[in-house]
Amino acid sequence: MAPQFTEIDRFGPSHSPRDGARVTNFLLHTQEGNGTAESLAAYLNNPANGVSYHYTLRDAVVVRVVPEELAAWSVLSANPFTVNLCFAGSRVAWSRQQWLAIDGDLRIAAYIAVRSAQRHGHSTRVIAPDYHVADGISDHQYVTRALGIGSHTDVGPNFPWDVFAAHVASFAGGGGGVQTAIDVRAAASTWLGARRTDGELATPDGVGRFAEFENGYVYWHPTTDAHAIPTAVMSKYAELGWETGPLGYPVAEHAALPDPRGAGPGLAQAFQGGTVYRRANQPAYWVHGAIGDRWAAAGHENGELGWPTSDETTHDDGVYQAFEFGRIYWVPEQIVALRNSGEPDTPLARPA
Repeated sequence: MAPQFTEIDRFGPSHSPRDGARVTNFLLHTQEGNGTAESLAAYLNNPANGVSYHYTLRDAVVVRVVPEELAAWSVLSANPFTVNLCFAGSRVAWSRQQWLAIDGDLRIAAYIAVRSAQRHGHSTRVIAPDYHVADGISDHQYVTRALGIGSHTDVGPNFPWDVFAAHVASFAGGGGGVQTAIDVRAAASTWLGARRTDGELATPDGVGRFAEFENGYVYWHPTTDAHAIPTAVMSKYAELGWETGPLGYPVAEHAALPDPRGAGPGLAQAFQGGTVYRRANQPAYWVHGAIGDRWAAAGHENGELGWPTSDETTHDDGVYQAFEFGRIYWVPEQIVALRNSGEPDTPLARPA
């Protein structure tokens, strides 16, 4: 059960944009002073002081100073990918007994850390000394020793990591782990089969994540969520450069398309940059842009043009794409659909 605490919003101007960075860590800090959660928040809300945290905490009072969508001024160049909480009134020099005296606040901090990790889709593993670089929950000294940024040593050598980790595990389901969006999608897509990736891998943009399975992949991005891509579509995705290519990230699950004229159902999957169509036992093709819109107006694969049989091909001042029963030509300011009907081909009228 969630611990009992009072949460207050005292948002101020001491923050920066995350600039698309993916949040990977929740970090703990000491104040090195005697403030309350609210007095520390007031200090942080003065931009001239040059410091801020997302949360301050003392005596079961939590003050939200910076929204988690924004970066606080806590850990130098690690700000864009961290969420930060400061124990008001705490010090690096505290003994283990002094930390255990505020066990109620440790439990609240663990709850907030797990809540944040689940929100951002990163692990709830607790990264205690000796540190290693990973997604998870740690402290300011992790940034110093593992990431090589700055020189801070809080929360100090006597912080009761064992007690704090037990609190985290109790809120994260007992094992210290958390289901990410990729895990949830994989569980709902049993056709993917056995998982091949140990955990998740970062995409080259540093924001997205993916995992490989026996019969496909799951890709996640904060703006598109997690979607599974079957192997039959994945070959085209790879050919076009995966998520760094023109397709971008998937934006929906694949759909099975009935095909009375074919050997079995086809597949279609939508991406940020268009849709991949694959007829059973045939190559996959990418349909997008003005040609994709014109094909949609003709009825997609069930219309007079049928299934795509090529990607776009450069032609004179424009491009064309071949379909089962015709072609669609595009040049700036004009698009024409032609149905194969001998010489010459018949222009296909746009539906009313």
